Amino acid sequence: MNSVYLIIGAILSSVCIASALKSNFSPCVSSKEYPVTIKDVVINPEPVVSGDLVTFTVPAYASTELTGGTVVVTVSFYGIKVHTEKDNLCGKTECPIKGDFNLESSQELPPFTPPGPYKLKFQVLDANGKEQACASVGFAIVWKSSHQKAVVDVGTAADLIEYNPEVETV
Repeated sequence: MNSVYLIIGAILSSVCIASALKSNFSPCVSSKEYPVTIKDVVINPEPVVSGDLVTFTVPAYASTELTGGTVVVTVSFYGIKVHTEKDNLCGKTECPIKGDFNLESSQELPPFTPPGPYKLKFQVLDANGKEQACASVGFAIVWKSSHQKAVVDVGTAADLIEYNPEVETV
């Protein structure tokens, strides 16, 4: 009977952890009006799994025409910068840009990427280096083995509850 409580506890912990790991997107400076509005930062998969491919999709809107520039992505782990990437804006989307557009970046993470809270700062700079947009998003990275184990634990617990008539369900 104690093992059933342990399994149910593991399921509830996994659900709580997964909810807490949901990303939180916000503009870098909420009071600043940027010529480019970043609408969201979508992370797939979420939570991010070490050793796997992660894709960041950024839907945005440009109120003025951009003919070129740079996309700068800075990743911090516990507030310490661990990675910076600069790409040609026109290599990420078709230029000139005006109106709705999407930027996408995919990266395969090394399997030794430590789990924990990360923050991604996403900037769009014009051809002169002037900031046109800025947003940040918090997200979490989990170990591949612990992510797979949580999925297996949930399946195992569901099997026990479904097929064992002696187990009381709440």
